[in-house]
Amino acid sequence: MRVLLATTCVPDDRKTLAAVRALAGVAAVTVGSDRFLGEAYYSRFGDGRVRYPHPAKGVAAFVETLASQLRRLPHDVLLPMGDYACVAISQRAATLEALTRLVTPAYEALEISRDKEETGKLARRLGLQTPETHCPKDEAELRALAAQIRYPCVVKLRRGAGAVGMSIAQNAPDLLRRFAAPRPSEDLVFGHGSLLVQEHVQGEVHDVCVLFRHGEPRAALTQRRLRMHPNSGGVGTLVETTQQEWLLEQAVALLRALRWHGPAQVEFMVDRQAKRACLLEINGRFWGTLGLSIAAGINFPLLACRMALEGDVEPCFRYQSGLRYRWPWPFGILDTLGRGHRWPSFREFFGPSRGTQSDLWFSDPLPHLAEIAFAAGRLYKRKSLRSAQRATSWEAV
Repeated sequence: MRVLLATTCVPDDRKTLAAVRALAGVAAVTVGSDRFLGEAYYSRFGDGRVRYPHPAKGVAAFVETLASQLRRLPHDVLLPMGDYACVAISQRAATLEALTRLVTPAYEALEISRDKEETGKLARRLGLQTPETHCPKDEAELRALAAQIRYPCVVKLRRGAGAVGMSIAQNAPDLLRRFAAPRPSEDLVFGHGSLLVQEHVQGEVHDVCVLFRHGEPRAALTQRRLRMHPNSGGVGTLVETTQQEWLLEQAVALLRALRWHGPAQVEFMVDRQAKRACLLEINGRFWGTLGLSIAAGINFPLLACRMALEGDVEPCFRYQSGLRYRWPWPFGILDTLGRGHRWPSFREFFGPSRGTQSDLWFSDPLPHLAEIAFAAGRLYKRKSLRSAQRATSWEAV
């Protein structure tokens, strides 16, 4: 079996690295990206790599190049890993299905999952709880909203992924400033032009990680985020598997209504004292903490490949509960540095812990060295940009 993992060059692309390692020995794995800098490119378990234009620069060029690569070297399965690749491949699934096998949701379902307002409407129709959400259409609505909502509140992109564009407003002037601040242009994944205002729900982030076949679950696992970066709500840096059947039932109801096909992660904010779970969002792709799922006993990438080739797989819901997994670089370190008591926090995160695994493999060190080089390059570019901006300001004086 030959598998192509389609991603783009992003910081800490740990899910693609986890998939490469998970498929080692059962598949020849090729990693595709727009730049030869990603972690997974340098794993000793990969068998090849291909390059294509970034989907944000044009879906047509991305798909044409990817199709050309598949004609040149056929692959049995194409698994989209990152957000940009998922959206582009779902858009042009008909073109790519003539060349390989896919496990991807219908584009209409993917679009609903990426729109937090539409996802919330669907969830409420199904009886799921969601944070109180507002999408002001103009400045008058925003000012009226700012005068009546509770603070702090959360500002999010209506259409996006992860913590990009998310911030917390402490009061009405702060909320108005955040809406008035300059924003990047919209692209294939991030809709910076449309913001939501959400209730700030306190609690613990729990995830339901699944593989679906045309609206029916084939594999599932629940987990909770013990540490995140940023701590207000971001990527998990220390995560533990759980057995939360009630959350699984809610996620299944939501994805069944979408007739979901493929992998997904459904995020909830759980308030244990109030026994309340609020749906936060759906990530319609493989998740960043995929390494934990695999270590706990469910090889989601392999199941997805088999489902693509054979049409279906035996349901898999058994896994090790209570297993912890940590991702030290780079966000684990950033999380530790951002806490008040750095040494105790560092010791707590990095100290020996029975039953805790990590994505740092001594048998596969190059991906992490590549990530360090990538991070250093990003820091250098930022420093150079700031120096240029300071020089420009002095010239203006």
